Amino acid sequence: MTLFFLPLSPTQLAEWAAGGDLSGPVRGYAATDGLRAAFDTGDDEEAEHIALLVASVASLAASGQRLVAVVEADTVPAPGGDPDFGEVATTGVLRYGDVQSLFADDAGVPQLAAAAAGAASGLDLAQAWDEPAVVALLEGADLLWHGAAEWKQLGAG
Repeated sequence: MTLFFLPLSPTQLAEWAAGGDLSGPVRGYAATDGLRAAFDTGDDEEAEHIALLVASVASLAASGQRLVAVVEADTVPAPGGDPDFGEVATTGVLRYGDVQSLFADDAGVPQLAAAAAGAASGLDLAQAWDEPAVVALLEGADLLWHGAAEWKQLGAG
């Protein structure tokens, strides 16, 4: 089992929390050997933080918001995924009851609108990661921690 960072939209979060389970395989991110090598880190906490940030950029590109769920899961490399970003897929069901935490931006983050526009402009993850407005968001705004029970504040439910 590994920490799995799942990028979500608010609607996906609400549906998962209400339904309880996500059937696999589900794609997300983890502190893999490929991510550690690409970001030149051997530190577990740093690698997990990078995986969280990568998942947040994937969420931003898909939904215009940074929203990530963290859960322990069995994973394998994602077919066609980017190993440098630690892209993996789950091998089983993800139960919402197993979510350890949720991470999201404060709605008042000034860099969020520009970063969302830049990330959502048809860029792949690597391009979005390097987008100047996204870099400014990553450097200037920390994600806020939320407990799994706080999903209604973050989800469209």
